Amino acid sequence: MTRRTQAERREASRADLIAATLELMEEVGYAGVSVAEVCQRAGRSVGTHLHHFGTKAALVTAAVDELAARRIADVRADLQREPRRGAEAALDVVWQFYAGPTFVIALELWVAARTNPELRAHLLAVEERIDREGVALAALIAPELTTPAGALAGRYAVATMRGLAMRRTLYVDADLDADWRSLKPLLLSTLAATTLEDAR
Repeated sequence: MTRRTQAERREASRADLIAATLELMEEVGYAGVSVAEVCQRAGRSVGTHLHHFGTKAALVTAAVDELAARRIADVRADLQREPRRGAEAALDVVWQFYAGPTFVIALELWVAARTNPELRAHLLAVEERIDREGVALAALIAPELTTPAGALAGRYAVATMRGLAMRRTLYVDADLDADWRSLKPLLLSTLAATTLEDAR
């Protein structure tokens, strides 16, 4: 059996801590997560956490960053298997982020970051990376959304998706996908009108 290198062991311990953090955040939310419980579930020492992350804020934002990176990688792999183009495809791809667990966890962190400067600083860096990835995906699927007017319409669409996804925090039985199917034609009309105006 090949013995793992120190770098591999270090990466494995980091991955264990992130996986345990994501599990706990889904179960009890950000406020209910404690570093001690994360370490216990991951089978790692508090000293290992301090070595890799140092604080709870750094740990949870690293976990969200990892979760978002996985979602983006999944979308890219899906697009390679089944290429799709156009504004509707772009909207559906972005909606996957808001309909899944990534957004619920991120929403809790946004609220907590209002009064936690350290968490806010970490979270802003993660959000900027996700935004860059989102723009890159939009350019791949619907190049018309990368013009100034198209980008503005895209931000409007994202704001609408966020508002819809937030309903899940109160209306746990809400059929968000049905609501999304009702809203999507309105957003497509807005995008079409904006990009048409941009082309004139």
